[in-house]
Amino acid sequence: MNNSVKSQFIPQVFSGDRIQIKTINLIVIVSLIACCLITYQQVFDNDFQYKWDDQWVVINSYTEEGLNHYNLWNVLTEFYHGQYAPVNEFFYILLYTFFGYDPFWFHAASLLVHISNVLLLYFLVLRILLTGNKEQAGAWRIPFITALLFAIHPFLVQAVAWMAASKIIVYTLFYLIALHFYITYITTEKYRYYFLVILFFIISFGAKEQAVTLPVCLILFDYFLQRNVHKWSVWLEKIPFFLLSIFFGILSIISQGRTANMEGQKIYPFYQRIILASYTLIEYLTKCLLPFKLSYLYVFPNNPGEPLPLRFWIYPFIILIMGYCLYRYYKQLRILLAGFVFFLIHIGIVLNLFSLKRFELVADRYAYLAAAGIFFSLAWLFDQLISGKKKLRKLYAAMIIVYFSGLGIYAYQRTFVWHDSDTLKTELRHLLDTEKAHFLNKSDY
Repeated sequence: MNNSVKSQFIPQVFSGDRIQIKTINLIVIVSLIACCLITYQQVFDNDFQYKWDDQWVVINSYTEEGLNHYNLWNVLTEFYHGQYAPVNEFFYILLYTFFGYDPFWFHAASLLVHISNVLLLYFLVLRILLTGNKEQAGAWRIPFITALLFAIHPFLVQAVAWMAASKIIVYTLFYLIALHFYITYITTEKYRYYFLVILFFIISFGAKEQAVTLPVCLILFDYFLQRNVHKWSVWLEKIPFFLLSIFFGILSIISQGRTANMEGQKIYPFYQRIILASYTLIEYLTKCLLPFKLSYLYVFPNNPGEPLPLRFWIYPFIILIMGYCLYRYYKQLRILLAGFVFFLIHIGIVLNLFSLKRFELVADRYAYLAAAGIFFSLAWLFDQLISGKKKLRKLYAAMIIVYFSGLGIYAYQRTFVWHDSDTLKTELRHLLDTEKAHFLNKSDY
């Protein structure tokens, strides 16, 4: 890396008033933690979901066997109900070892992981934005707004408040750590940080298979941080990551192939998968921006073999129009495009384009990490409004405060849905009264 390029990676802000920067970061950290605690205060009273996956994901023989070499080896080498998530299982084992099956400590640990992710995201965005000769004043605003959205957004509640979904927040924790080490690697060019990226990539996959997106995400970081992508070394260093992703992908396919839960289920024709994937993408995007009518289960509009409702055919055209606009104005919308591409990288893997073998078409928890990209774009947009014309600044600020207040209140209410199996079943009954869910006919629901 030549000196002119390398200088772009030096956080110029730290050459200024270090005390002021530390003070701002301290205020931001305390504010973000407080917002998380206020929003999620009810989860400390939540029970396990004994009738919705917690009874086998969390409460199982692996967890109860505890910390011994025989059990740990089994966790590492065996597939469990079509899943391979040894790191997440270690998370449960540690909690059970110290606290037994006390739901308070399990939910407290999940919230602690979420808070850690919020802070990691704040410092990640801060490091990204301070790697050039950018204006220092107010450089903390976009990272803070991004992290605040991540902290209190109701679309992310499911991943935090539902213990069986802890794979999402745990994999995100190690994924964000890997991204931090990657920035350090390209800044210092020291290979020990490169190997740390690989290590945390492996750990992240051990929590959730969605981590396979990391190599593509690293390329996005290369572009955004203006690395010289014409150098062979930049691409050669990605080869181990792509090889690991291929291996992890094969491992995931094998593990899911071992389950018999979905055997015999008919699949949707490919043209319907394209339409449903387009609809799913728009749903994830929309709920990141305006999270109306959130549910823990989103049913399919039709069964395999049945025609799709006519309204769904519009979604592929919406995707094409969005793609054209981003391509047409990508130079003017570079920040927005970077956030959207981050979102697309991480949400694309759960669009079920090649296989629709799940009960739910959309799942809030799958948007946990992907939503950070949309929040980054929103934060940039809000910052532009606040920094714009003075006459409208107060109006924009008031609108943003109302928006954040609405998100926080809704998120607070959503945490109670996951209080126990009865509260969850109450929402399901409401869902069944308003949707045609033909595939749900299990007596224990």
